Amino acid sequence: MKINNIKIQVFALLMLLLTSVGCDDEEFLNETPKTFYTTNNIFSSDTQIDQVILTMYSRLRNFKLTNDQMHGIGTDVLDAPEFRVSNSFSDYSRINAESSNFKNVYDFYYKLIATANTALSAANGEDISFESEAKKAYILAQARFFRAYAHGMLAELFGGVPIVTEVATEPRFDYVRSTREETYQFAIDELEAILNDLPETTIQGGRLVKGVAQNYLSEFHLALGIESSNEAAYDQAIKYASDVIDGGTYALMTERFGARMDEENTVTGGADVWWDLFRNGNINYSDGNMESIWTFQVDFDAFLQEDGQSVLNYPRYFAPVYRAIEGFGGDGDPGGGVGEDAGGRGVAFYAPTPLTEFAIWDESISAGDQRNAEHNISRKIFYNQPADPLFGTQVPQDVIDETNEGSGWIFPIFYKLNTDKFDGLDQGENRSNIFRDEYAIRLPETILLRAEAYHRKGENQKAADDINLIRSRAQCEVLATAGDVDIDYILDERARELYVEESRWNTLLRMGGTVATDRIKKYALHPHVALTLTFDYNLWPIPQSAIDRNKDVIMEQNPGWTR
Repeated sequence: MKINNIKIQVFALLMLLLTSVGCDDEEFLNETPKTFYTTNNIFSSDTQIDQVILTMYSRLRNFKLTNDQMHGIGTDVLDAPEFRVSNSFSDYSRINAESSNFKNVYDFYYKLIATANTALSAANGEDISFESEAKKAYILAQARFFRAYAHGMLAELFGGVPIVTEVATEPRFDYVRSTREETYQFAIDELEAILNDLPETTIQGGRLVKGVAQNYLSEFHLALGIESSNEAAYDQAIKYASDVIDGGTYALMTERFGARMDEENTVTGGADVWWDLFRNGNINYSDGNMESIWTFQVDFDAFLQEDGQSVLNYPRYFAPVYRAIEGFGGDGDPGGGVGEDAGGRGVAFYAPTPLTEFAIWDESISAGDQRNAEHNISRKIFYNQPADPLFGTQVPQDVIDETNEGSGWIFPIFYKLNTDKFDGLDQGENRSNIFRDEYAIRLPETILLRAEAYHRKGENQKAADDINLIRSRAQCEVLATAGDVDIDYILDERARELYVEESRWNTLLRMGGTVATDRIKKYALHPHVALTLTFDYNLWPIPQSAIDRNKDVIMEQNPGWTR
């Protein structure tokens, strides 16, 4: 599905103050505008309001797929390699409440809330014609979802924030922060109110379905339980997750499927159901992928014809720089060292931390795990210059280490973020991008939410059983026991299953306590992280600009942060 942006223009006519000599008639100065558009009269049909809804899908897709913090940079799973330390979000000598990283995220979610409020205001207008009551209900449900979702994300990252439910018609400087519990509760109430107006499934890829709201109801109830120490909230988290897991609509994919089910990875050989999950044409529920709950839509034709945002630039940002190895690539290679065997034209803006590259794949806990198979995480590099006497042999580890010295640009290729068959090479593409839809929510995330809720209730065997649903699908030879399960174990499993898919910052900060800072320091890619992270925090700072702008009411900063 191609999701297009609509540019909604609201015009204001400026009165011209005339002071010409000889013009004494005041009536001449009182002009009556023939057109004066506001959010109250610019919309006349459900189609126009639906275009605003589509704008929110598109903006969220672009934000989630391109924002560094949404990928998890600076957390325990992802950072920038040494030669890109200036791009790193982990040097706490440079991070403070004025950092644009925080402001960009904070502002994005409030812009999403403003757009949702605009759609809701328009849809409830007296002069709007709807094709049917069902269509009106679905439009309202989608708008309320985005408003609830944005408040929930803000609560996870920033704590209690101002709850905004009306279209702003004039500047305000008196916003009051709600508590974190109140913010979660608002999101929960909104999502519960729309459940019956969301379909179980849809053939229109990327549109909201009931399982999306149920997943976030589980997540926000879980977060509320952590914040309030209320066990009833954990019960609700389990209930809503179970509605998704056991409701009969979704199921883990356990057999090979989809567009390339009879093929193998053309670079490494080998394939399995995990590999299939990330192939083009296999991402949506309508593609036969029973664990796909919500997806972001990416389309090559839209990329070419529109604004260039309908794309996953994963090969460029997440792939290593194998061409730095002497004997790999080079001028004599038709691929210039950026072929499929290099993961494309990688420039290594991001790199896995020791946790995601090594620790979670230790044989003692991950023996046989398909997710670490060579065709899913390629760790072997082969000399590819035909004229080189070493052609076809594996690059030794000491050569990799020497090439990596001071740069850190050689690391595995994660094929969930890459491909062995690039599109558009005959239309100007250069192996920087892939063009497939991307998951917003997969069933394993819901399963891991329920596992966490069980653990927090002290029901570790049920938590282990849920975790083992995922580990068994991956054919891991080591299954979880009740004694294994703790928050670190759950976070490690989330890293194995949801690397880059989940918003890792939301996950870590939702945990409370010192979980985030402890894990960031423990698994840091660079020594400067532990040296500069000299304080504990479990919330991002409210952007200083938001505090300064709110001049009529004091907005307190989150603990641990200064200007």
